[in-house]
Amino acid sequence: MNGGIDPVFYGVVCGATLWLALLWAGTRWRVARRHRMLQAGCAAATVVLLFVPCGGMPLWNWAFSFCPNPSLPMLGMVCAALWPRLGGVAVFKPADWRLLIGFGAVTGTVLYLHPFARSGFDLYYWGWHHEVAVWTMAALALAALAFGNRAGVLFLASLIAYELQALESHNGWDYLVDPIFWLICLSLTVVRGARGLLAYRAVRRASRSPFSAPVVRTS
Repeated sequence: MNGGIDPVFYGVVCGATLWLALLWAGTRWRVARRHRMLQAGCAAATVVLLFVPCGGMPLWNWAFSFCPNPSLPMLGMVCAALWPRLGGVAVFKPADWRLLIGFGAVTGTVLYLHPFARSGFDLYYWGWHHEVAVWTMAALALAALAFGNRAGVLFLASLIAYELQALESHNGWDYLVDPIFWLICLSLTVVRGARGLLAYRAVRRASRSPFSAPVVRTS
């Protein structure tokens, strides 16, 4: 464990997540009319909440007792969603979000649920192999960046953090995906799929003729 980096990283992830959640709630419920006032209020509330004692430790530390190794894409996703609310500039394009969310949903599902298949093949085991982890992260980063997808920066950051052994885990897959990141991406994928299905059905209904087709009789 890198005792100097881990607490800072955990605090940043927890703080960014709390700030994003408070900004989202404030905007949705319209608790403040002025945008800057809302930002400042949420920032102050975030700092206070981070150090609220919970279970004998600060909230940010207690939260990661359940998920001790947040991934780099998790931090990147939260920061990319937070920045437009603070600076008004989008960090990720829709294609970037699609790749990141799809990666988290698919990778997490395969990695965490494949043991239930009872195939005897453990994918998580290969994350302990340095060469496999490095080449996998490098391939993901290069492929994404080659197609101009900014999500590749997060894969590259995962590779750099893994090489520096910046986090507690020594398994390469933990730098790419974590349970919270997986559940968020999976939920967003399900919601997006449900919306797409409803929109498709609405279009199908609208395209149907309100009158039955005439029956042509031939003598």
